[in-house]
Amino acid sequence: KDWGVRLVKQLGKQVVELTGDSAADLGAVEHADVIVTTPEKWDGVTRGWQTRKYVQSVGLVVIDEIHLLGEDRGPVLEVIVSRMRYISAQTSSPIRFVGMSTAIANAQDVADWLGAKEDGIFN
Repeated sequence: KDWGVRLVKQLGKQVVELTGDSAADLGAVEHADVIVTTPEKWDGVTRGWQTRKYVQSVGLVVIDEIHLLGEDRGPVLEVIVSRMRYISAQTSSPIRFVGMSTAIANAQDVADWLGAKEDGIFN
């Protein structure tokens, strides 16, 4: 929450947390510049992407701890990345993906899957 306060205060960006632990105001989510969410919550939200303009307008998806693709949350991460790429293709609106990890052995494979260009990989 500390960085969220900094985004609002210093950059004037509206940040909304959308998790299973918090009940976000739909109006706030629709007008947010930054949505912080869990993979599971974003999976549920994006299933109805056709009626949610804020999902269609996403331009950046940051996935923290992307090395967890091989763990329990992996299938959910795969679904949301695939769905966001599909939404991007359907709306002709590009989406940039950023995957972050402290250590990942197959960075090139993950980058290829995310659609990263060679000069966009920092490992």
